[in-house]
Amino acid sequence: MTRILVSVRETFTIASALVALATAARGQGMTANASGVVTVASASSFDSTVARLERAAVANGLTVAAKIDHAAAARKAGLTLRPTTLIIAGNPAAGTPLMVADQTMAVELPLRFLVWQSDDGKSHVSYDPIKSIAARHKLTGHEQLLTKMTGAIGLIVSEATKP
Repeated sequence: MTRILVSVRETFTIASALVALATAARGQGMTANASGVVTVASASSFDSTVARLERAAVANGLTVAAKIDHAAAARKAGLTLRPTTLIIAGNPAAGTPLMVADQTMAVELPLRFLVWQSDDGKSHVSYDPIKSIAARHKLTGHEQLLTKMTGAIGLIVSEATKP
């Protein structure tokens, strides 16, 4: 069993991220749909939200592995889709222990953040919480790591969607 030690600085960072996520939830209309996907309304334009999310991901130790513009792909197929971009980002130091514990976690990692524009022109960020992903795979014994990842995800989404 791998033991993960969390420093005082990391504990403060996690706590700050969870406070930021709670603040975003109150102030910006965080919702979760029936499947558990969380959506946070952005105070910024679509393009700004995408750029801010990418910057926040990198600033929080993630590598952006891919950026998929679904609207552009739809246009190539002769279809119309409001702005919709999937950003795939992760950190092998965090994801690998989860995949070692249950290799099927690799179907869910790296993390995915969907930036999309609703009918009213407002931008949103949607993501699947890491603890929900782990629960789907019946992954246990990694609560500290999952809590740390939850804090980082919250901070990234908060930075991307704040005014």
